[in-house]
Amino acid sequence: MKTLLLLTTSFPYGEGEEFVSAELERASGFDRIVVCPCRPGVFSGPAKALPAGAEAVPLPAARRGRAAYLRVLARPCVPAELFRLLRSGRFSVGRAHELLFFMKNADRIFRGLKQLRLFRRGDEAVVYSYWFYDAAAGGALFSAFLRRRRVRVRQISRAHGFDVYPERKNGYLPMREFLLRREDGVYPCSEDGARALRSAFPRYAGKVRAAYLGTRDGGLGRASREPFHVVTCSYMVPVKRLSLIAQALRQAEFPVVWTHLGSGPEEAKVRALAGGFPPGVRAEFAGQRRNGEILEYYRETPVSVFLNVSSSEGISVSIMEACSFGIPVIATAVGGTPEIVSDGSNGFLLPADFTPRMLLDALDRVRKMDEAGYRSLCENARAVWAEKFDAAKNYEKFYGEISRQ
Repeated sequence: MKTLLLLTTSFPYGEGEEFVSAELERASGFDRIVVCPCRPGVFSGPAKALPAGAEAVPLPAARRGRAAYLRVLARPCVPAELFRLLRSGRFSVGRAHELLFFMKNADRIFRGLKQLRLFRRGDEAVVYSYWFYDAAAGGALFSAFLRRRRVRVRQISRAHGFDVYPERKNGYLPMREFLLRREDGVYPCSEDGARALRSAFPRYAGKVRAAYLGTRDGGLGRASREPFHVVTCSYMVPVKRLSLIAQALRQAEFPVVWTHLGSGPEEAKVRALAGGFPPGVRAEFAGQRRNGEILEYYRETPVSVFLNVSSSEGISVSIMEACSFGIPVIATAVGGTPEIVSDGSNGFLLPADFTPRMLLDALDRVRKMDEAGYRSLCENARAVWAEKFDAAKNYEKFYGEISRQ
């Protein structure tokens, strides 16, 4: 039997990783697909629907205590990583703690997977971690265990943003050498992420291949500049820099409605800033929405432009969704964003260190351009999605590759 074991954080439970659904709809080439959410305590509430042939199998609860850290320290790869940090002058107590916590989670995932007894001798398995982080390390330990039991195994991982760029994790991502040595393929979601990994670890460059994510085709939206309506969609955390949008709009000299789809720890701060908007500038905080509700919003609501001003990105799925509905985008030129936003074609790019005035000027440029120019932005947004980020095309190609090898 040929099985795909997909390791997620919480999917199909909870609110995160909504975009995995679009991928699994196109998954093929396996007799069985097992989705295993790896975060403890995420199994309350209803699960998202899975396609035929796929099942969700939560990890068994793990024992807690000091023994977990002792098991981690007994693994030769952990002292080797600590020595590598010391030798390179990058050791700190914080990084040592990050490493031990990372490997404790990896060990918990590994032990949980062993208890599930998913495979028999002679089976064929692809162990696929959706994130290139602790679940990938747990998958590596489990893959080695399966090989010892005569299961034919390939291990692969996607990689996105925080799990590619060390600056997103205080300059340190644990166990990179350990992971890259054991992975059969690593698939960053952008060419920029692929270049970053190849540059940092040239000996493993042949294992790294970009594989774009994709979104469903929901048809064209109702892009319009009457009224001038700006939309953002994200978890409200510092890396998304929503407070900078609010600070810019406090200086706006033209009427604009800003709608944010999503919630998070920064919401109170952003709401407070929005309280100081001038007359004619209005904010709407729509709260957390399910993916289907977001797509319906784009389909039915006139939107003028989509904004993403993150300080770091892989390639934002929210930008893909906006482009699929023919909505132009203004975004910061970070990570893989220039692979989906072409300056002057389907939107405009801002420098990573943009000022409020730069953002307002870009918005005003969209607002004032002639109708033919605006319609060209809309058509090009849809075209770049159709060429690069259509879920049907991208996932058919991806599963064709990982199921054949």
